[in-house]
Amino acid sequence: MESSLTAGRGMHANACRLCASPSVTLFHTDKFREYYRCHQCSLVFVPDRFILSSAEEKAVYDLHENIPGDTAYEKFLSRAAQPLADYLSANIDSRTLRQPQGLDFGCGPAQVLAQMLSAAPYNFSMDTFDLYYFPETSHCLEREEHYDFITATEVVEHLRDPLSVFRTLWRCIRPDGGALVIMTKRVHGTIERFRNWHYTRDPTHITFFHTASFQWLADSLPSNGETCETRFVGADVTLLIKNKPDF
Repeated sequence: MESSLTAGRGMHANACRLCASPSVTLFHTDKFREYYRCHQCSLVFVPDRFILSSAEEKAVYDLHENIPGDTAYEKFLSRAAQPLADYLSANIDSRTLRQPQGLDFGCGPAQVLAQMLSAAPYNFSMDTFDLYYFPETSHCLEREEHYDFITATEVVEHLRDPLSVFRTLWRCIRPDGGALVIMTKRVHGTIERFRNWHYTRDPTHITFFHTASFQWLADSLPSNGETCETRFVGADVTLLIKNKPDF
């Protein structure tokens, strides 16, 4: 899983973790941390002083018991896998006979999603990367314009510098179209709902995305005439779809 300690971009201490806007205000405080909200992209984030060390962070991840064959966990992951399959069926398989190529970013020690997607009924070709568990495959992040899709399930809420990561992943998606599939609970705007939200209780969760945060990304990531379409599926799946330039 990508570390929350990825180097920042020289931002002001409490500038937005995503868009770097200084227009942020204290949104909520609990017994352990403070949470700030950005007025430009609606991201809610935890300041650096509350972030765990790399060793502390990995110790939390090591407690996870997500293994292949766990039907409940695989059903959970299917909430991302099925929208991905639907997209590929309509957009990739229809224009080429080759096997769709994907990368599972932040795959975890058991690589459960990658194993699911490489098996029937999906049968996709999969690469994997995880900063803590499979750092030796970091070369996958240098394969620009290579992948039909990239998955990031239960990852982006841990990112300290999400824009840098999203830019890297976006560059790895093929120029003729592809999808970045994200699974993370989306934050709602009211303090009342946030105060009782279980998602904040994990100390490794430091970055909380709103639908407006993903829309900001969709407006910011494209270049060279390409566009980005957002699709929201349920409460926690977001597709950022790269569309090739229309010329």
